[in-house]
Formats: sequence, structure tokens, C-alpha cells
Amino acid sequence: MADIETNRYNKYGDLIAVDDGYTIQELIDIVLSRIRMIIGLTLACGLLAFTVSQFVLTPYYEASVKLFVNNSRLGQSDTTSIGDLNASERLVNTYMEIVKSDTVLKKVADSTGSVVSVEQLRHMVSTQPVKNTEIFYVTVTSDVPENARLLADQIARDAPDEIMDFVEATSVKVIDYATLPTNPSTPNVKLNAAIGFLLGLILSVLLALLLDMLDVTIRSEEDISGLLDIPVLGVIPTIDLSNGKEAGYGSYSAYRRQHEH
Repeated sequence: MADIETNRYNKYGDLIAVDDGYTIQELIDIVLSRIRMIIGLTLACGLLAFTVSQFVLTPYYEASVKLFVNNSRLGQSDTTSIGDLNASERLVNTYMEIVKSDTVLKKVADSTGSVVSVEQLRHMVSTQPVKNTEIFYVTVTSDVPENARLLADQIARDAPDEIMDFVEATSVKVIDYATLPTNPSTPNVKLNAAIGFLLGLILSVLLALLLDMLDVTIRSEEDISGLLDIPVLGVIPTIDLSNGKEAGYGSYSAYRRQHEH
């Protein structure tokens, strides 16, 4: 009963093997049979990703300044309470928005001699708070490292006064000014090349499997049994012309060809 449910039979009563997919050994054989194609495509994708990242994409550099926020104006109090610290932490997001406001950006653009426009500067500036602190970073991204440092330092000079004008009973101090970036932040050439190699490997293996599935060549009696509903009556062996008997068969074939013409 179990055979009837799990197996298929042809009209002659012979058991037909049901293809349940690839086995591990079959997958290994497919990969090894097309190993040159897989290696070639993997290297090609990796080299393409490296070339594009290194020579085509524009490198961008980041320069950051670190700012500290206090919710009491400098000199008004000699002590800082826990409430002051909590209020400073809650107001960090507000300060970061003020830094990216048109008022601050226009002042920075004018102070740097209009190196960039306000609209360009808005896309170059980003802010990031330090968790559970009253500290946040202001980062400027530019394709010119000197401009990134110049603009970041100018923000550190202009932003505190503007913040204190908008938010009463507060003070902002600069912890760190920007340094000249020497290495681009994007693109990451090594990471992109590694991703290219990995994608190339995955795509080449999938291509090898696809080509194998599209290949309908019958190579063995198992292929016939699996595809056709007829029994296999016999198999023609492979002829090895290297031994003496088969060499004689080859001579006989040549003899027949000569007399047929």
C-alpha cells in the first residue's frame, strides 16, 4: 500500500523513479562541472565592483565636530542639577534641528565665503546624538576634504550663538573641532569588492543550476526511465578505441566505408 502512495509505475508495471530534486552530490557535481565558469564570473563581478568603486564613484569625506549642551547659561549657576542634565538631554534633538536650520546654514555659508550654497550645505550636514548624554556630533560630508573640515569648524563657531538665541537658559560648548579627513568615508572599496565577489559567486552558481535544468540531454538509462513511460531494453556501451579489439572494429568500419564508396 505504501508503494502505491509513494511510487509511480508505468503501464508495464515497472517502477518509475520520481525526481524529488537535487541531492547534495548532484549539486556538487554540477558546480564542479562548471567550475571554470563559476570562477570566471566571480572574479569578473569582484573586479568590476572594485574598478567602479576605485575609479568611477566620487569619493566623499566626512569631518565632524562634537558639541556639549547645558540648559543653563554659562555663569548663571555654579552647580548643575540632575534636572538640568535631563533637560539638556531632552533638548538635544531640538538643538540638532536648529543646527540644520536655514538661519544657521546661511550664516555658515556667508562666513566661509560662499564655498557652497545654503541648499547644498543642507544636504551635506548631518547630526547624531550620543546616547544618554548631552553631547551630539555635527558631520559635514564633501567631495573636497578641506571643505568638509572648513564647514564643520564654521558650524561649531556659529551654531552655539544661534542656539542660545532660540533657546533661553542654555549654553553650548565645543568639545572637539574637526580634523582634516584623509580617507574617504564612501565608497568603501574593500567592502564593495567583497560584496561583488560574493554576488558573483551566488549568481554564477545559480546560473550553473539553471543551465543544468535547461539541459535536456539524455546521458543515462536513468534519464530515460525518469522522462519516458517505456522500459529500457538495452544500453550501448562506450567504445574504447585504445584497445586492440576496438581498433580492429575501427579498421572494419574503415573497410566498409571504402567499399560503400
